[in-house]
Amino acid sequence: MGHGTRAILTYPIEPVRPIDELTAMVSVKGLNPGVQVGFRVRFPYLIDPGTKRPVSVLIFGSSYRRVGEFQRLSVSAIQSQLRLKIIALRNEYGLRADVSSPYVDAVVVNAYGGAGNATLRLDDLRVNAMVPVTELDSSPHSKPAVAPGSIASQRMNVDLSMLHRESQQYANNAGSIPTTSKRATVSPGDRPAFPIGRVTRIIQYNNEPLSWIRSLGFDAIWLDQPPSAAILSDAIAHRMRIYAPCPTIPDPKLEPLLEPVAGWIAASSIAMDSHHREEIAQKIARLRALPRRWQRPIVGSPVEDFRYYGSLLDAAVLTSPPRIRALASHSIRDERAQQQFRLGGKPIAVSVLGMPNAASVTQTDAIAHRIGTPNSETFCWQPMWREVADAMADAPAAILVRSTRSLASGETLDQNRGMAISFINRFVASFEAWISTGTPDRTPIPVNSNYSAHRLVNGGTTFLICTSNMVRGSNILSGDGKTLRIDLPAFEQGKLMWRLTHFAAERIEPQTTTSGTSIEIVSPDVVEVIAISEDISEGGKLASSLAKYSQQASLDRWQLARDAIERSSTAWARAVSARAVQRDAPDDLLNVARSTVNNSERMVRGNDNQSALRLAARADAWGLKANWMLIDAFRETESGIVSCPPLDSGNLETHIAWSPLLRSGLATTSVLKLPPIGDIHGRSRWGVNLLPSGAMDEPEHLQREGWTFGRRHSAWAETTAECIDRGVFHGTGALSVRVIPKQDDALPGGYEGTALLVRSPPIFVEPNQAIRIDAVVRTLGFGGPHQGLLIYDSMGTQELGVLVRDQPDWVPVTLYRQTIGDDPIHVMFEVLGGGEAVIDEIQVRAWENDANPIPAMRPISHQP
Repeated sequence: MGHGTRAILTYPIEPVRPIDELTAMVSVKGLNPGVQVGFRVRFPYLIDPGTKRPVSVLIFGSSYRRVGEFQRLSVSAIQSQLRLKIIALRNEYGLRADVSSPYVDAVVVNAYGGAGNATLRLDDLRVNAMVPVTELDSSPHSKPAVAPGSIASQRMNVDLSMLHRESQQYANNAGSIPTTSKRATVSPGDRPAFPIGRVTRIIQYNNEPLSWIRSLGFDAIWLDQPPSAAILSDAIAHRMRIYAPCPTIPDPKLEPLLEPVAGWIAASSIAMDSHHREEIAQKIARLRALPRRWQRPIVGSPVEDFRYYGSLLDAAVLTSPPRIRALASHSIRDERAQQQFRLGGKPIAVSVLGMPNAASVTQTDAIAHRIGTPNSETFCWQPMWREVADAMADAPAAILVRSTRSLASGETLDQNRGMAISFINRFVASFEAWISTGTPDRTPIPVNSNYSAHRLVNGGTTFLICTSNMVRGSNILSGDGKTLRIDLPAFEQGKLMWRLTHFAAERIEPQTTTSGTSIEIVSPDVVEVIAISEDISEGGKLASSLAKYSQQASLDRWQLARDAIERSSTAWARAVSARAVQRDAPDDLLNVARSTVNNSERMVRGNDNQSALRLAARADAWGLKANWMLIDAFRETESGIVSCPPLDSGNLETHIAWSPLLRSGLATTSVLKLPPIGDIHGRSRWGVNLLPSGAMDEPEHLQREGWTFGRRHSAWAETTAECIDRGVFHGTGALSVRVIPKQDDALPGGYEGTALLVRSPPIFVEPNQAIRIDAVVRTLGFGGPHQGLLIYDSMGTQELGVLVRDQPDWVPVTLYRQTIGDDPIHVMFEVLGGGEAVIDEIQVRAWENDANPIPAMRPISHQP
């Protein structure tokens, strides 16, 4: 095998036209002659069958001769060389090869000057006479950068028309000239939606600079609107893929810039559910009928009817349930496996939320505005990491990070999100070569109850991905001070094992006894990854892949741990001083965490990435534990299931200031008897019940007072909603809701399994008012994944809904909310999947701003 003849360095630029006036110059200094500077010219309509990407050619200029000195190299007048390259491409791909509309998308340097190691210095790169391809934008608002009568404009028009005539001439003569070729071209629509051999990392685009998004480890962006010429050009310059809706009327002038478009989104503005089947089918049929140059794979996000949409799509995006519902890892994966099976094995991307729950942030910011505390500035990122790790066990082709906020806003919350997402992207990238081509193995793995373990097999290598089950809403704990024990099957004995969690392949020795082989990890992280293989070289391959991302990952993890510990320390100090909790702050724990993260900083500065990551992970675990203890202290006086937006969004400062409302219970006369109760006189600041019909004691009045009942899926589920007079919590009645499958197949969960909805009458409350919603429920059945009784309101929506399941005894549910506008309030109950629930004593109360209202005047004659 020879040494080769090229070592290409690439500097991407925005797509520009290949005119003779285009010039690139760079100063070069080295010890070997032969270094060249040139342009990379790409042909957007000529797709290579091997790479599935547009073909490109390199056109070089002058060569380096003055060894040991700086020499100015340049390339220009590329038209003559480009004609020769086009002839070569026609010989390779056939006379029908579409080589029209080429553009220059990079300056290249061939750094090869001979065999052996070499040092090359490059300086002062300049590119002149750049005429962007975005000049082709047909928008009436676009302004040409080159005057119509200028020399560059004339030369540009002549060159492009010449290429068009050449293409047309070959096309006209194709019938009389043999069309044999060494390679056959493919259509852009034949490319896979997600590149094979990678886990594509996609971000929902919110006008961030693509250079910033690229630096965070993303490969692609997800647009809500059709792409413009500017974003297409920017994506080419930064090597980013685009997933976007297709324009209603394709503009031919955009065709040369479509290379970064990896897929069209089938329905970006409507839900892919059973109600929109015909409309979406028509949209997809239109996309299939697009001209060849516009053909792309079609991607969609079905929420139900997966078999139908699976037959229409080339790839699907599966949305994970809201993290606030705290579903177990196995439940989320079971639901995803059912959806993937009904999709017919189509490639999938898993969608995760890359920010705090949007509804909780909206509610919390409304509360903060009302009481004068700062808006949400924190992001508890570890549950997102757990969610991505669970998804990796299903070997997805892509991870889509949903976001409605710009990562480049400069706000503290978005800076924190950027570091967290950067760390998670590096974690995914380090394993993507194995994950993307692996096969999920659903064999149960015996492991501690605090963790879930997933198995993924790639050839002779097995990956064990373990994630923490200690989840409560948006909060999570790692295994600080505990031991994660994994019992291995007999066929794994004698193999080599590596722990990969801290971006290093650390050898671990299993423990073998008469009962079998096991692995024990002391103080495990939120996510643990273990590789098992017979091949000793596999450890070297893993270590090499991990080392590429360890430096940035250690920097991100250290900064995240440092900021989290400071926030936890501040929150504890304020909670204790405000007497919002009855405990002392865990100063010893926080001091140890602070000392450990300081040691991690020294390791980061010394480029000891593995040690820095281990110390940062340990400090992070103590920070998570301190936060968990603080939330326990907040909830010492609570009873049942409670949804509180400041806690859900992680805004502890707002929660501390709002805590007097939470500590104020209902009146002693309330039938709910929820602690804490009101004062000894029986009065509470939570006013009268605004929903008297919620007692369910008079079933004949429910419909008259505005209660509504919605049913779905009557073809495969029997639904009933009726008032019962036995087994009630209080009074003479309660509402029983029941969903029973009509067939032997179990009902799905989530939105797809929603068969029954109960909605309360409208309740009108003044804006900027604190609201408390109470109910008492019990459930039976709901054995499938993501099933149960979802309780929510029109202010928090389903995003802030509480999922109740496995509660055969009465359990109180309380939702705290803040009204924003004057829209009416509705309380909703959705039955997800098959099961039964009984609901009683639904109450809605508003907080009385006046602590001592003036009592009503009574006539003197009524005085005793």
